[in-house]
Amino acid sequence: MTRVSENQSIRGLVSFASENKRRVNEFSNQLTSGIKVSRPGDSIDAGVITRYQQQIARIESYSNTIAQAKSYLTFQDEVVRQANDLLIRAKEVAQQGANETLDATARGHLAEEVFQIRDQMAALANSSYQGKYVWGGSDDDDPPFDQVSYTEPAVGNANKRYVFDAEPGTSNSKSIKVTDEISVALSSQGQELFGSSLEALERLSRALAGYATTPASGTPDGGGAAYTFPTDYHTQTQDIKKCIDLLNAARDHDLIPERVSIGGRLRRIETGEALLELSKNSAQEVLNRIQNADETEAAANLQQAQTALQASYSVTAKVLRLTILDYV
Repeated sequence: MTRVSENQSIRGLVSFASENKRRVNEFSNQLTSGIKVSRPGDSIDAGVITRYQQQIARIESYSNTIAQAKSYLTFQDEVVRQANDLLIRAKEVAQQGANETLDATARGHLAEEVFQIRDQMAALANSSYQGKYVWGGSDDDDPPFDQVSYTEPAVGNANKRYVFDAEPGTSNSKSIKVTDEISVALSSQGQELFGSSLEALERLSRALAGYATTPASGTPDGGGAAYTFPTDYHTQTQDIKKCIDLLNAARDHDLIPERVSIGGRLRRIETGEALLELSKNSAQEVLNRIQNADETEAAANLQQAQTALQASYSVTAKVLRLTILDYV
C-alpha cells in the first residue's frame, strides 16, 4: 500500500485551490465581457472562431472599398450629367445660329457662349477626385486633355484647341474587387467619353466665330481659315448645322451610354454589398453562438466555482493547522 506524504497532500490541496481560483476568474470574466472564448486554448472551437473572425475582417475591408467606389462613381455620374447638359445648351445655341436671318456679327456673339461651354467641357474632362484625374487611366497625375492651338486665328478663343494627351497609361482602365467574385470597372477612357463632345464644340464655336475647321469631318487637326463674307455665309450655315448632328452623336453615343453604364456599375456594387452583408451577418451569428457566453450559465458556473474555492480554502487551512501542530 502506497503512503501519501503530507507534502504531497498539501501540494494537491494548493493545486485544487488554484484550479478553483482560475475557474472563478474565468467565469467572472465571462460575465464581465460576455465572451467565453477569448484565447485559442479556451475552446476546441478556437480555430473555427479565428476563421470566422478573418472572414468578417475581409468583409469589412471590402465594405470600405465599396463605400469609396460608390462615392467615386457617383462623382462621375454628376460630371457626365453636367457634360450632357452642356451639349443640350450648345445645341440650342447652334439652332439659333443656323438661322440665316442672323448676320456674322450676331453669330459671333453666340460663339462667345459656346467658347465658354467648350472650356467647361474641357474642365469636366479633366476632373480630379481626391487628387487623381478621373479619366486619365493609370496616368492620373496630370490632366488627360491638353490645351494647344489652331493655326488661325493666332490668338483669342477660336485659337484654343483641346487634345487628349495619349500618354502611356491613359488607355488603361481601372477596376476594383468588391467581393471575392465581383470586379467592377471604375472609369472609362477619357478620349472615348469626351473626345467627340470637345470636337463638336470646337467646330461649332469656330464656325459661329467665322472660322472653318479642317478636315471637313473627323477629328480637327488644328487647321482652318476664316470664312469670306458674304461669299461663305451659306457655307458657314451648313457647318453650323453639321455641328448639331455632331452634338447629338456625342450625347447619344458617348455621354448617355456612359450614364447608363455608371448606373449599372453602381447596381453591381450594391448587389455585392448586399451579398457581403448577408455573409457578415451569417458569420457573426455563428461566431456569437460559439464565442459569446450565456449569462445565466456563466453566473451558475461562477457560483459553483466560488463555493468550491471557499471549500478548498477551508480544507487547506485545516490541514495546514494540523500539520503545524505535529511540530509543536
